[in-house]
Amino acid sequence: MNSHVQPFKEDEMTTLSKLNQALAYASKGWKIFPVTPNQKTPLGALATNGYHSATTDLQIIQEWWNSHPDANIGVNLEASGLVCVDVDSYKEDCEFDAFIKDKTIPSTLMQQSASGGTHYIFVSDPEPSYPGVLCKGVDIK
Repeated sequence: MNSHVQPFKEDEMTTLSKLNQALAYASKGWKIFPVTPNQKTPLGALATNGYHSATTDLQIIQEWWNSHPDANIGVNLEASGLVCVDVDSYKEDCEFDAFIKDKTIPSTLMQQSASGGTHYIFVSDPEPSYPGVLCKGVDIK
């Protein structure tokens, strides 16, 4: 694993309501924004500037999820100091299993993507550069 990334501790993973999770993310300093339910796009009625609308302002976040409690949570990764390994394991040609053979993935925050893949989220140093693709079916965001 790149020395620029650090895994999250297991105890940081939680199962809260979307509002409470959004508030918890913002409390960590992560800049978040509402996403259209079951989609990957910012909820335009609230996030009028797309991912640039992301904030840590707890009052704004409370207002967003009070008005749209079913909104998914988007994180402006770069502005939050995070990096995501996006594994599209549902794709037939995904090479992730072969890529990680004989490697260890540290325990970290994981989530299922909207398409059925997996996101591995890591804390990143401020100035690193990452390749856009690790292998077929695996992107770094």
